[in-house]
Amino acid sequence: MRRLICKRICDYKSFDDEESVDGNRPSSAASAFKVPAPKTSGNPVNSARKPGSAGGPKVGGASKEGGAGAVDEDDFIKAFTDVPSVQIYSSRELEETLNKIREILSDDKHDWDQRANALKKIRSLLVAGAAQYDCFFQHLRLLDGALKLSAKDLRSQVVREACITVAHLSTVLGNKFDHGAEAIVPTLFNLVPNSAKVMATSGCAAIRFIIRHTHVPRLIPLITSNCTSKSVPVRRRSFEFLDLLLQEWQTHSLERHAAVLVETIKKGIHDADAEARVEARKTYMGLRNHFPGEAETLYNSLEPSYQKSLQTYLKSSGSVASLPQSDRSSSSSQESLNRPFSSKWSTANPSTVAGRVSAGSSKASSLPGSLQRSRSDIDVNAAAGAKAHHAAGQSVRNGRLGAGALNPGSYASLGKTTDYGKLYHVLSLISVKTSSYTLIISIHSCYLRIVHMFK
Repeated sequence: MRRLICKRICDYKSFDDEESVDGNRPSSAASAFKVPAPKTSGNPVNSARKPGSAGGPKVGGASKEGGAGAVDEDDFIKAFTDVPSVQIYSSRELEETLNKIREILSDDKHDWDQRANALKKIRSLLVAGAAQYDCFFQHLRLLDGALKLSAKDLRSQVVREACITVAHLSTVLGNKFDHGAEAIVPTLFNLVPNSAKVMATSGCAAIRFIIRHTHVPRLIPLITSNCTSKSVPVRRRSFEFLDLLLQEWQTHSLERHAAVLVETIKKGIHDADAEARVEARKTYMGLRNHFPGEAETLYNSLEPSYQKSLQTYLKSSGSVASLPQSDRSSSSSQESLNRPFSSKWSTANPSTVAGRVSAGSSKASSLPGSLQRSRSDIDVNAAAGAKAHHAAGQSVRNGRLGAGALNPGSYASLGKTTDYGKLYHVLSLISVKTSSYTLIISIHSCYLRIVHMFK
């Protein structure tokens, strides 16, 4: 019995030895008798990422304008110098480094983190003073294609690093980055409607940096052409960029494309999207500062409804001075005309009513449509005649009608109150009550004809 037991134990041990040949994998016997370890809350690596939905660094992204994962210009500025430090000892060493960077970025088969590090290396060279070497600008021209390819990458991290690098190049080089900016801007616009927030906001931030620091007229058609894009987000952003451009650039940089700017803003004011129209109205203020004559022509070419919308926006933003000179006076008179009538107007004393004829003849009718007329449309002679007939009506009402109160040939010259006078008296009271000067004149004319007919 003992021999049988010992034999089985030896066989069991030899089976375990065959199972654990590699030394790293635990044997089946060891796993069978292993004391279970206490359960932890989770993988330490994964637990560190729990605060954010997509990782620890994106915790603060939800508070940004674009939502979770969005980046802004402050993030770009911090990333400009948050790169490994390098030293440049010679122009030859700089050329070799730039050639290696171009080789990595031009081949999308390289690992994505290698391409991201290559983009950071460009920023490291800028911080080290690479712009002071003449060969840097020659190699920068050769990097245009590589930067465009990086901005089109499917990896959001590579796209983000490419946008940061482009923004840093524009900030450091200014107008010397004209060729690179012109080459990369169309690719950056393609990022605007991207559903990935990090890509869309990175593209927008890079365009803003280019507009602020690289003032090249060739960029204007690239922006205005996107103002008529089929994509609504692209049109909204394009007018936003155009507004920034009109604020930051000098007039001499815009003169060549003034007509294009005017036509683009006009189309934006008529845009089908409400937010795009709001952004287009903002650009009118910038256009007015650079080209007042063209801005006034644009305003006069708009339909009245669009003029009113533009007026409302400019007044709400405190920019009434941006309105055309002729429209500033008309808008003030329009405000007085649009004020609602007081209830005292219909029950006013006839003398008060007659006094208002000369003070404001534009209020002669209570119809809303007549309130929009200009004051210059009122006939002064008709107003004076209405005032005289109003005074006559008042005298009739008070029973003190005299020969001098009416024109020669009226019934007052008869010397007595006739039935026709009583009729005129009643009709005059009705016309005064209704405050209708046209009715007064008509009644008086009819009365004179009746008197002369039966005289």
